[in-house]
Amino acid sequence: EDNSREIILSACRSIGSVKENEFDVRFNPDLFQPHVILNQTPAETTADIKLLKEAGEYLLLKQIPMMIQDFRDHSTVPVDGESLSEAMHSRGINIRYLGRVADLLSQQSSLEYVYEIVVTEILCRCTKHIFRSYIQTVPAHLTAYSISHFLNCLLTTTTTAIVENLSDDLSTNTHTNGTTNGNGNGHTSATSTQKSTNKKKNKKQQRKHSPITSQTDSLDFSSLTSKTLWIQLSNEAKTRYSFDLNCDDIDSFQEHYHVRRTCILRSFCLKTGLQLSLRDYQFDSMTSTTPTTTKNILSNSPTIPCFNEDDIINLYPVTKHVAPKPSDAYQFFTTGQSKIQQGLLREGYELISEAHNLLNNVYGPMHSEISMCLRLLARLNYIMGDYQDALSTQHKAVMMSERVLGIDHPQTATEYIHMALYSFANGHSTNASKLLCRARYIILACCGENHPQISLIDSNLGLILQSHGDYDNALKFMEKSLELNRKFYGGKSLKVALSHHLCARIQSCRGDFRSALNSEREAYQIYKLQLGDDHERTRESAQVLKHLTEQAVVLQRRMNDVVKGQLILFPSITIQQPSFQNVLEMLNVVNGILFIQIREKDLDLLREELSKQSLVEEHQQQEVQHLSSPAILAANKAAALMNEID
Repeated sequence: EDNSREIILSACRSIGSVKENEFDVRFNPDLFQPHVILNQTPAETTADIKLLKEAGEYLLLKQIPMMIQDFRDHSTVPVDGESLSEAMHSRGINIRYLGRVADLLSQQSSLEYVYEIVVTEILCRCTKHIFRSYIQTVPAHLTAYSISHFLNCLLTTTTTAIVENLSDDLSTNTHTNGTTNGNGNGHTSATSTQKSTNKKKNKKQQRKHSPITSQTDSLDFSSLTSKTLWIQLSNEAKTRYSFDLNCDDIDSFQEHYHVRRTCILRSFCLKTGLQLSLRDYQFDSMTSTTPTTTKNILSNSPTIPCFNEDDIINLYPVTKHVAPKPSDAYQFFTTGQSKIQQGLLREGYELISEAHNLLNNVYGPMHSEISMCLRLLARLNYIMGDYQDALSTQHKAVMMSERVLGIDHPQTATEYIHMALYSFANGHSTNASKLLCRARYIILACCGENHPQISLIDSNLGLILQSHGDYDNALKFMEKSLELNRKFYGGKSLKVALSHHLCARIQSCRGDFRSALNSEREAYQIYKLQLGDDHERTRESAQVLKHLTEQAVVLQRRMNDVVKGQLILFPSITIQQPSFQNVLEMLNVVNGILFIQIREKDLDLLREELSKQSLVEEHQQQEVQHLSSPAILAANKAAALMNEID
């Protein structure tokens, strides 16, 4: 015992533990602050600095490269800044290392989509910091107008400030208040009364672009332009994250990083609590909506900005909290997952159901963790062949995700994808295609079209459209999926081979046997390289390749006969549309659901092996119980005493 205590004591001292009998390492974040006076000895300060430097070195050299490797393996696939922050925090990586993460991702061509998400997160966080100081100097009655001007400077190219417009409006307002009629009193004449009704609409429109302010209010915010804002953003990114934006405006940022403006707007609104009106914002068009006439040109009518004060609906506070985690429910959930991995689906289903009941008692009827349990229960129902219960349970998960996380959350898009699969299995193919289109729209709003989730959605859409007979649109979606898979997974991956095979199926249905033959040949070469000649997929691809070759030969012969004049009319080609069960099997493969067919003979052997293992375990338990009985223990003690006496 003394030796073990000394070992624990030396280990605690070596890692800088606060306690001597257990590992309790604490870091001081104020060591490098110039205005903080530390109440400790120089030796303690030196030890804390050494410990903090070792932690930073571990993050830079170990944790961040491991996270990049997880991105390459696609075990972690961030969709927006929130999921990226969760991936970093789960590994103990602070947000201030975003610049370092961006530098490492810029060297990985297959992780371009993650690089775009990281750069967008850096930009939006810098914008949030500048917006906080910007909004504090704004008068209360000009909040909406100032926010719209800030958004115009951020997402459009605004070269002029609005000080002149506000000054002109102030002078116009003062002149109007000090003007009376010719009689010297403050009342309007009869003729002006008739004209006032015609000017009400014009005054309302003028207030949208030039709100009235008092001369005592601060108008510092009105001097902001796109150039000055992007200079501040570049300095903030360099100072806080050690990252060079190298952009002067939003156009250069888009050209350099290929990020959609809607993704920037969504992320900024989520970080600042800004709520905008739902309409189609024309970021590229800054021209007036009125028709161009000679009168408009002579009057120099101003251009209408993208955002105005009527677009700003609300500015709500953004709060952060840590939700409590019920340990019993999570224990049931993890145990159920392990049972599912072992193939015990029914036992896993019961454990997940128990976890769902406990989470419902702790959190209430609405929570993201409950939605996760419902999604897993729906997947188990689908695998066990109960398609109706799977659709019903997944529908509850979708509704809960929409209300708890939001209708534009990436997790909601994932729920839509699962529900589309179960809807198609129940025969609702039209609803399935609508759900997939909605999921695609959400991913486009979150991160753009350059993402693996878009590839998955396009593959599902291509298969469902193929079942409808819309081969042209199905081929467009499938070719887009093939392009993205080749970009993210490499030209020789199994996902690329599957995309080639699906493209060949659609092309053969269209009668383009030459293109189908080329696509299937690519799939066969990849399967042969990755899996070998004896694998089931390689043999299946070889059979499809043989069938397509025969069809292409028959088609070419008929075309030659028509050219020679032996056939007057070109005979129709019989194209067999894929069956519902065939499309459903391919959808399962695309979504990662594989059903392994086991023969009855192999199943009997497996049962015998499991029974033998259970008998061996029971025999071992009986031996342990026999050895641990009181009589045996007393006999062993007596034998030990006799040996000592001898």
